[in-house]
Amino acid sequence: MNIDSQIQATALRYRQRTTQRESNERLIREGRGLQADTPERVERFFARRALGTLEGSVVPTEDTGDLRSRASTLERVLGSNDLMGVAFLERGLEASRAVGRVWIGVRSGRLIGYGTGFLISPRLMLTNNHVLENDRMAASSVIELGYQVGSDGQVQRSTTVNLAPHELFFTDEHLDYSLVAVEANPAIDTFGSLRLIEEEGKTIVAQWLNIIQHPNGEPKQLSLRENQFVDLLEDFLHYRTDTAPGSSGSPVFNDLWEVVGLHHSGVPDTNAAGQTLAIDGSIWQPSMGEHRVKWKANEGVRTSRIIQHLRTQPMSAAQRAMVDQALTATSRELRPTPPAPIQTGATVATVHDDGTATWTIPISVSVRVGGAAAPSVPTPVQPPSPSPDPAPSPGPGTITAGTDDETKALMQAREELGKRSDVLRVELGYLFRDGWITDERAIVVTVRQRLSLSNLREASIAPLPDRIAGYPVEVTTPTIEDLVAQSNGAAQAESTFEPPSLRVEEITYRPPSTPLRRVQATMRVRAYVSPDAAWTQLEPFLRGARESLTVGMFDFGAPHVVDAIVNSRAKSMTLVIQRGESVGEGTKVDDLRDQEVVDALAQHFGNKFKHAWVRIGRVNGWVASSYHIKVVVRDHKAFWLSSGNLQSSNVPEADPPANNDLSFLRKYNREWNAIIEHEALAKTFETYLLHDFQGNQGTPQEELALPDVLIPEAFFVPSVEEKAVALRYFTPFNERREFTVTPVLTPDNYRDLVLSLVRSAQEELIIQNQTFNAPKENHQFLRELIDAVIERHEAGVNVRVVFRLLQASTARANVTALQEYGFPVANVRVQKNCHTKGIIVDRKSALIGSQNWSNDGVSLNRDASLLFEDVDVATYFAEIFDHDWNGLARQNIGSERIGAEIAAANQPTPAGMVRLSWKDYLEML
Repeated sequence: MNIDSQIQATALRYRQRTTQRESNERLIREGRGLQADTPERVERFFARRALGTLEGSVVPTEDTGDLRSRASTLERVLGSNDLMGVAFLERGLEASRAVGRVWIGVRSGRLIGYGTGFLISPRLMLTNNHVLENDRMAASSVIELGYQVGSDGQVQRSTTVNLAPHELFFTDEHLDYSLVAVEANPAIDTFGSLRLIEEEGKTIVAQWLNIIQHPNGEPKQLSLRENQFVDLLEDFLHYRTDTAPGSSGSPVFNDLWEVVGLHHSGVPDTNAAGQTLAIDGSIWQPSMGEHRVKWKANEGVRTSRIIQHLRTQPMSAAQRAMVDQALTATSRELRPTPPAPIQTGATVATVHDDGTATWTIPISVSVRVGGAAAPSVPTPVQPPSPSPDPAPSPGPGTITAGTDDETKALMQAREELGKRSDVLRVELGYLFRDGWITDERAIVVTVRQRLSLSNLREASIAPLPDRIAGYPVEVTTPTIEDLVAQSNGAAQAESTFEPPSLRVEEITYRPPSTPLRRVQATMRVRAYVSPDAAWTQLEPFLRGARESLTVGMFDFGAPHVVDAIVNSRAKSMTLVIQRGESVGEGTKVDDLRDQEVVDALAQHFGNKFKHAWVRIGRVNGWVASSYHIKVVVRDHKAFWLSSGNLQSSNVPEADPPANNDLSFLRKYNREWNAIIEHEALAKTFETYLLHDFQGNQGTPQEELALPDVLIPEAFFVPSVEEKAVALRYFTPFNERREFTVTPVLTPDNYRDLVLSLVRSAQEELIIQNQTFNAPKENHQFLRELIDAVIERHEAGVNVRVVFRLLQASTARANVTALQEYGFPVANVRVQKNCHTKGIIVDRKSALIGSQNWSNDGVSLNRDASLLFEDVDVATYFAEIFDHDWNGLARQNIGSERIGAEIAAANQPTPAGMVRLSWKDYLEML
C-alpha cells in the first residue's frame, strides 16, 4: 500500500471516529481528560506509573484510594502544570540516538526519498510499510544514525548502516509497518535501541506525546509534548498538533520515553471533491512528497498491535531469536554519549508566532509553552519565577480578575485565607447590599460553616477581616454544588453541575416523522395558574377520560392525581417517566414513590397499562439530563400541558380562592398551565410521547446516587415586609374560538423558535422561569438566547426576568455570573417557589411550558411548550407576571448566615430544616 492509499485509509478512519473524537476533545478541553479513556486503561496507566518514577513525571507512590480519586488527583496535576524536570530532556536526547534517517533506494543508484526509522535492538529497525514496501526496496536502502545539527550549528558526523532484509523482513500493509534487520556493525552499539513494550497502559487519551523524526529528510528534530492523544482505535492512535506532522516511520513516545506508536500518516485536508490538498492549496500528488500535504491531524499504529501481529508470523529459529531479543529486553539499551563541550553564555530561545519556543542545543527541540501568546520578535527565554503555593480552585460563579489591582488583591486574599481549614474558596466577586448585587468589587470568601464571633472564639478560629487590599470581604456559605462535591467528590459535582457541551449525535433520541406545525383553528383553551386553580382544573380533565391517557412526566407522586385517574373511565394508560422521586417532606410529605405510582396504575389498568423509564445520559441517553416534560393527552383529542409536575407541591388538592387562603401563594409552586381541546394538536403530542415510550422500553430503573440537601426552614418564611404585600388569585382564562398555537418541543424546535420569538420583542420582554442561568463557555445554545435578551435590552426593550430563589449562596453565584456576563441584573428579581417557564413578548405572544433556561433545558432535554400568538392569552399571563413581580419576587437573595447542609442518609430531617431531594435541585439544571 503506497502513501496515497495510507492517507485515504487514515482519512476514512478519522471521519468514522468524528463523534467519539469530538467527545474526547470536549472532555480534554474541560479538564476531564481522564474520562475520555476506559476505566480499565486508566487503571493500567496508573499501575504502570506506580512501578517507578522519572523526574518530571506524575507518578502515584502510594495507594490513594479508588480510581476516581486517583484520576482526579492526576487530572489536576496534569491539567495545571506544563513543567517537566530536566531528566525528561536528558532521556529524550538519549532516546533520540536510536532514531535515524532512512535513505530509500539509494544503494540502487537512485534515491527515491527519505523516511524515519528506529532501532528496536542492535540488529532490528522499525519503519513504515509505505517507506519500505518489500524486501527488495529494503535491500537497496540504508539507515543513517546521528544526522543532526550540533551546538555549534554544524552538521555532526553520522553513521550509515546497510539494511539486511535477507536475514529478517516482516511487513503489513494495514498496520503499515516494516521490521527489517540491519547489518551487524560495531559502530551501531553507541546508538542504543528503543524497546517495544506489548503491555497496554503506556499512555491514555488526553496525554501528551512526543515524536523524534527526520521530516522530509532534514536533520533530526524533536516535537516535545506537542501532540495530544485524542482518540484510541482498535489498531491506531489519533493525536493532534499545531505544528508540523510527524515524519513517516517516526517513534511516538509517552512522557517516560516509552514507544507507544509508530507514526505513519496524517489526516489530510481536502477540497469539496474529497481530493487531498497541498500546502499551497493545489491538488496534492504523491510525487510531491508527504511534506507538501496540508495535514489536519496525525495517526500512529499502536505498538501493542505491531507486536501481536509479529508474534503470529512464521519465523526461523534465528529470526525468532532476533525478535525475542527486541521484545524481552528488560530495559532500553541506551548508551551514554560523550559529553558535549560546555558553552558559556545564555541559551536563547526563538519564540515563534504560534507560541513555540526553539532552543539550539545538540538537536533542534520545539516545545509549546502553556498556550502563552507569542511576542512578535525573537525574545530570550527567562528562567521561571518560583511558583506560589496553589490557591483553592475556583468554583461556580468564579470571576476572573480584570485589573492589576484586582489581581493583586485576589492573590493577597488567597495567600492570607486560602490555607484556613474553615475556608472553602476565595474569589473575586461583588459586594451585595441589602441582599442584592452592586457594581462594587469584593473578595468573596466561601466558608464551610458560618459561625458567630463567640463560636469562632470557642473554636480558636480568627474572624475573617472586613477588608483585604482595600476591597470589602463578603462571606458566603457553600452552594448546592459545593455540598455535592463534599459529599460525592468533585468529579460527581462536575459531571452533574458543569456537564460538557453535548452534540446531538451523542444522545439516542431521534424525532418521529410527525412535524411540529403552527396551527390556526378553532379550539377551546383553558389557561390558568397554580396554585390558584391547579386542582379545580386538572381534576375534571383527568376524570373526564373515556378511552385513554398518555402521560410524559418528570415527577409523578401526588396520590390525589392517581386517584383521579383510577376513578376516571379511561380503559388504558401509557406512562413515560424519569426515574427518581422527590417525596416525604413539606408539601410532598404524603406523596408516593415512583414505583408505588406505577404499581397502583398497573393494578388498576392491568395489561392495558404500559410504562417506560427514560434513559438519561449525555452519551447514549435518550435525553441529556432530564426527561422534563409535563404533558397528559386524553382520549387522543385533548391535552394538559404545564410547567409543573404531578406532585402535591405543583397541584395541591385544594381550592384556595374558595377559602381566600393566600398562604398557598407562598407555600406552593407558581405554575403556568393550559388545557387544549383540539384533536390535531393532541395527536401531535401523543405521537411524540409514544415515540419516547417506544425508544425506552426495557430501560434499567436507575437513580442517581446524589445526596439530599437541607435548607434552613427560616429561609422559606416570608418576612414582615413580604407579608404586607397585597396578593390575589386569578380565575382561569376559558374561551372557545380561533387561536394560533405552535407546539414547541426540545430537542426538536425550541431553540430556533424561541430565539426568533425573543428577537421579535419591540417594547416588552417578560421571562419568568424556574431557571435562568448565566451561560458558561461551552453553552452554545443558552448563550445565543441570553445574548438575544441582552440585545433586546440594549435596543430599548423593557426586559424583566424572574427566576427561582432556592438557596442564597447558589443565587449569589448565578446573579454574579449574570452580571459578569453583561446581563442587566437591575431588571432581575428572584422568587421563592417560582416553577414557571414562560415568555411574553409585547403582550401579544406567550410561551408556556417546561423548558428551563439552562443549556440542556433549551437544547437536548425533553420538554414541551405552547406558543400562543394571541393578545388575550398573552395579556392574561402578563398580568399574573406583574402581580408576581410586585408581590412575590424581590431583589434580595436572602440571608447567607445559615447555609445549606448535606442530609444524612436514612435519617429524619432535623428540626428547623427543609429537605430537598436530588431531584429538587437537579430540576434547576
